[in-house]
Amino acid sequence: MRRLKPRLKAVPAVLAVGVCLFYLLAPGYWMLKSSLSFDRELRQDPPTLVPHELTLSHFAVVLQVPGYDEQELRRNMDLRSYDRAATNIALVASAATVVTTMLGAVTAYSLVRFARSRARKCAMLGLLLSRMLPAIAMLIPIYAFMLWMGMLDSLIGLTAVYSGLLLPFSIWILEGFYRHFPIELEEAAKIDGASPFRVFWSVVLPLSLNGLFAAGVFVFISIWSDFTVGLILTNTEHAFPLSVVIARSMTTFREPDWGVLNAAGVIAAAVPVMMAFLLRGLVARGRLAGALKG
Repeated sequence: MRRLKPRLKAVPAVLAVGVCLFYLLAPGYWMLKSSLSFDRELRQDPPTLVPHELTLSHFAVVLQVPGYDEQELRRNMDLRSYDRAATNIALVASAATVVTTMLGAVTAYSLVRFARSRARKCAMLGLLLSRMLPAIAMLIPIYAFMLWMGMLDSLIGLTAVYSGLLLPFSIWILEGFYRHFPIELEEAAKIDGASPFRVFWSVVLPLSLNGLFAAGVFVFISIWSDFTVGLILTNTEHAFPLSVVIARSMTTFREPDWGVLNAAGVIAAAVPVMMAFLLRGLVARGRLAGALKG
């Protein structure tokens, strides 16, 4: 009984972890399973938990590789622009990530080193309040401004909007990093005659790569996964992001091709999942860097 008591105490924790894992992983598993199953199996009742036969035909249709089923693509005409939409969101996310992290680094460092404590706290509170506003509420004036500027349905417009919306988030991450950045390194550079800009560019920025990387990864994933901004600010294939193309493939006029749609979703989800998995160590170090002195 003494040996069983510790194990019995761990049962609730194990059950809670199991429920959380099921909640988090079940949708992803079902999407992957559906993307690899034949259409006849997807329409079985009751559905199967494990596909009896595997197929890559749905991925071939989405990527339009040689030998794909042209009739299936005709039933999902919006997926013709899937490659272009992937390129669009990759370009926008990359450009906005660079802009956001660089501006965030300059702003966060300036707040930490040159602003008074009270002014810095007020600025950070204002940034926090801006992030608490629903994105859909801010998109109404943004849409009107972009219409006036003639930047609707353009990659440049999307980049500008995403950069503005995610800049406060980047500043928040990097402000915590620079608050505990060793000031002795900066003072040593100043003694050698370096200007404040030279200190930031040659000393601080190269040693901030972990923090910049953490902020950049979160910004990139947020843009890649966004749907609302892309839906409102684009209206043609020229600028559609990936999420909008997938959503437009859903129709109320007939039953969607679940295999093709799930294959499109798997490909779209693969990028942020791979980034989070492969780069988790660097991201964790960047997030923790602002919480550790020295």
